[in-house]
Amino acid sequence: MTSLSGDVSHQTYVHKLFTGRKERFNTIRTTDGLNGFALRSESEHDSYGAAHAGTALSAALGIAVARDQQGTDENVVAIFGDAALTNGISFEALNNIGHSTKKFIGILNDNEWSIAKNVGAIAQYLNKLITNPSYNRLQKDFQRLMKKIPKGDLALKLGHKAEEVLKGTVSNLVLEESANKGDVDGRGGFGSSLIFEEMGLRYLGPIDGHNLPMLIAALEFAKSCDQPIVLHVMTQKGKGYEAAVNHPEKLHGVGPYDIKTGVAIKGKSGPPAWQDVFGKKLVELCKKNSTLVGITAAMPTGTGLKFLEKEMPDRYFDVGIAEEHAVIFACGMATMGLHPVVAIYSSFMQRAFDCIIHDAALQDLPVIFCMDRAGLSPQDGPTHHGLFDIAYLRCVPNIIAMAPKDEDELADMMFTATHCKHPTFIRYPRGAAEGVDIKDEPKLLESWQSRSHP
Repeated sequence: MTSLSGDVSHQTYVHKLFTGRKERFNTIRTTDGLNGFALRSESEHDSYGAAHAGTALSAALGIAVARDQQGTDENVVAIFGDAALTNGISFEALNNIGHSTKKFIGILNDNEWSIAKNVGAIAQYLNKLITNPSYNRLQKDFQRLMKKIPKGDLALKLGHKAEEVLKGTVSNLVLEESANKGDVDGRGGFGSSLIFEEMGLRYLGPIDGHNLPMLIAALEFAKSCDQPIVLHVMTQKGKGYEAAVNHPEKLHGVGPYDIKTGVAIKGKSGPPAWQDVFGKKLVELCKKNSTLVGITAAMPTGTGLKFLEKEMPDRYFDVGIAEEHAVIFACGMATMGLHPVVAIYSSFMQRAFDCIIHDAALQDLPVIFCMDRAGLSPQDGPTHHGLFDIAYLRCVPNIIAMAPKDEDELADMMFTATHCKHPTFIRYPRGAAEGVDIKDEPKLLESWQSRSHP
């Protein structure tokens, strides 16, 4: 059996424990220790290396089609989070699965979170489906009805058709109730049927992911299916650890902390983190410049945009884990006279490289890109190091790229970028800044050059 995951950072921890790495688990995310993500060179059980969301379905389909070509019969399982459905690659894969193989198991791990709370229509759709009382009532009625139908090919076919009708009916009921409440416009949306079944995959769920016998039974059923199937598994982020349940975003990825309370153990006080310097300065600039808006791809805390979200929510946009969309979304805003500030980690910006060239650079639009985690990203490993941005940006026309030596210069660069009529990139590392005081009024840098060192 082949197992994959799209959101692989913490989901792979249990996988590592069960695949011969328990004795080394205390070395995870340290020098020469276990990698924090799935890594093919680390274990034969890591069938595919990944650390960014949205890759599981495409990779799993590639493995499944290769299996079909070779005539073997392994089960290929792709574990993907509900947040990964905000990523365009996931839908490109879903569009292709039903036409490419008859044996494929997708597990949608739905806990309503990525790093931050999920946003957008997909998250709302899944939530309305699983919480709708009509679904639960009709599902029970359907099961009772099916038990009364004699066995046979005709009954099985009728049963499958009835199941499709049930799910389509429930989806329409969800939309109808939402429209009555003013949540949607009632014009159809996703309501004609379940998204997955429209794309040729059988859907089973929702399933309580913490009910082990039920989960095992569902997996055994999935192995016997003669068409691709998606198991919609509901889980609770932080389940079993009260501190994580109460603070799922804060404990998504942490440093040292008190295991009883979940409170981070603070080290020596020092300079603020670069992303916090950026985030607070952006709020100040937004208060003085009505054309500025902030955009994140599901990383409000990691990028520092949490400050803008709190202070000026109408100027803050979270587009989900969709870096390509974030860049083009910003370009559209820029054509209307706004000055969008796109805050994306350096390594994640790689995912939007085509959009940087085609949409921002060739149209010479004044979008400001602020890239945290430039350079080495301690503990995260090669998939998160921001080592390629200088190389991939140097060949792009019409852009201005800058790197501050301290937080005061970062403030100057951000202010200067707001006066620039070209795409502007500002890169800075992870971790604490230099401890330099920021002057009250930022300085406009001449000729887009930073001042020399003292």
